[in-house]
Amino acid sequence: MHGENVKDANDPKAKVYAAIVEDLQKTGFNVTFELRPSDVGDNEAAAKVYAAKIATQINGLIDAGTPPENITVAGFSLGSAIAAITSGLVGNAKVNFVFLAGCANKPAVPMTVDYSRMRGRILAITEATDPGYGTCVGHLPEGIRYQEVTLNTNKGNATFRLPEYLNLWMAPLLEWTKTS
Repeated sequence: MHGENVKDANDPKAKVYAAIVEDLQKTGFNVTFELRPSDVGDNEAAAKVYAAKIATQINGLIDAGTPPENITVAGFSLGSAIAAITSGLVGNAKVNFVFLAGCANKPAVPMTVDYSRMRGRILAITEATDPGYGTCVGHLPEGIRYQEVTLNTNKGNATFRLPEYLNLWMAPLLEWTKTS
């Protein structure tokens, strides 16, 4: 899930997102994604509706026989907050969640995430200079399977959408998915 909505498929953010999806597919991932259009809005209510939609898709995959440990939900910035909400809605300790940018501390879009409901295997990849997102330590419920990687590019949140930094966060994501 990308960090913000887009106007249409020609939006520069959509092109970056499509390139990231293509790179993930090249590594063998079966990637399901959609662009959240600008008429959806970047707000808490829309994020929670979107999280419920993703949770329904995940539960559908599990009901159809996909092993939950073969499902990874990754989100960037607002998308990571949506992934965190989705984790609580799915409630399955075997589903993988990746928070690119980490947990919301002071996000641009105010968001209430009930971290106590979260379940799953969690990887947070943060950037040390990002003022809105960061460490998930202290947010997550006790006993949850959690790993955190901190990058230091001095680009903050932009690290996760700038092509020149793609391998910095893609490499730990790929390595982590192999160790489920």
